[in-house]
Amino acid sequence: MDEPKDAGTGAGAAGAGACATEADGSAEAAGTDASEEAFAQLQRLYDRLPAMEERGALLARAKAAAAAVRLEDELRTARILLDEAEKREAAARAAFERAEEGGDAALADECRRALLHAGSLRGFRVGPARNAEAALARALEEGCFADAAEAHAALLEPAELASVQSEVEAYRSAYAEALARCEALEASCPED
Repeated sequence: MDEPKDAGTGAGAAGAGACATEADGSAEAAGTDASEEAFAQLQRLYDRLPAMEERGALLARAKAAAAAVRLEDELRTARILLDEAEKREAAARAAFERAEEGGDAALADECRRALLHAGSLRGFRVGPARNAEAALARALEEGCFADAAEAHAALLEPAELASVQSEVEAYRSAYAEALARCEALEASCPED
């Protein structure tokens, strides 16, 4: 969470925030009430900041966990495809060796081409598997997870994730609005 401005920046201006351009006492009283309420709201939000920072950290960790789990799934898929390609290559190699031993040159040539094809397909699967492994390792490191099991443990259910995200966004919005209102009140007061 971004570090918001200290609510204390407006504390001294709370009294000064009662500035009114009209000499009418009721206008000054209304300005004082609005100013006091604005700064009180900012203080209430500021007091909630540590708890909201914890909620923000929970949200960030859950999102990092979701990314790591998604990459773990991609790695699992890449490994399955690589394993299948390796099995095809091994079968093609065995067929080629049998064809060579059998002495049928045409069959041996066909099996050699099948082996080259299977080897190429396996080669196409090696890079994605290595990339997926590296991406997962980076995601675990960036999320400060010891392993994929820890990332799984940090996942939030979709409804809970949405709730925390909504709560954090509402807080940020309310804080920004309250801070802007206090800064406007502070700026509207003449310098003494």
